[in-house]
This record gives sequence, structure tokens and C-alpha cells, in this order.
Amino acid sequence: MTIVRRMAGVGLSTVAMVGAMAAFGPSAQAAPAITAGTSCVNTGSGSLCLSADPKGYDISYHKTRGGKAHADFNLVCDNGRWFGDEGSFYISAGQVRTYVFSVGSQGACRGKLIDKNSGGTWMTGKVSR
Repeated sequence: MTIVRRMAGVGLSTVAMVGAMAAFGPSAQAAPAITAGTSCVNTGSGSLCLSADPKGYDISYHKTRGGKAHADFNLVCDNGRWFGDEGSFYISAGQVRTYVFSVGSQGACRGKLIDKNSGGTWMTGKVSR
């Protein structure tokens, strides 16, 4: 009887924990979901988005505030491959820069923006193609 009660208690604790996780969402360390469409992230001075494209993956950065930035795009894929664009670029508030990585399907990938002045980086969630 004691073993049965303890196992039932463990089972109820597990159910309570799973319920709490569902109610409060995933932890900060949870892996980002893979989408087939578009994934965006707020950089603090704009938004960085990655979308599936017929040729590969389309990355865009819409700068909404702050001074002129010197930035660079990269594509980082789960298959271990990464791709650079055609070099860094300058962007001011109110401007949008885009680049299509014409690399075909690489599976799940994340778009990366590098601030060449500060060294800061931002990455989108994963997009699968």
C-alpha cells in the first residue's frame, strides 16, 4: 500500500507541474519553435525578420529608431552550415534592408543581424524551408 500511495503522489505532482508549465508558458531556456513562414525579433531599434523564399531564405531589417547603424546579415542553419550576405551595410531609422540567401532548402535556419559598431547580435527564431 505504501508504494502505491507514493507512486500516486509522484504522478499527481507530475500532473501539477505539467499543468503549471502549460499555464505559465515555456521557460526562457526552451528551444524556439520552428515555423514554415516568418519569424521576427525586436532588436530594440527595429525588427529583424526571416521568411522562407522560393530561392532560399529572405531576411529583412526595419530600423525604426536610433542613429545610423553599420550592420551585417548572416544565415545560421541547424545542418551546421552558415551563409553570409554580400557584405555589411549602413541603415538609418525609417529604412528597410533585405537580402535573399539563394541557398535552396537548408532545413531549419535562423537569421542573424550583427551590429558592426557594438558587436551586438540578434537572431530570429527558426524558419524551415
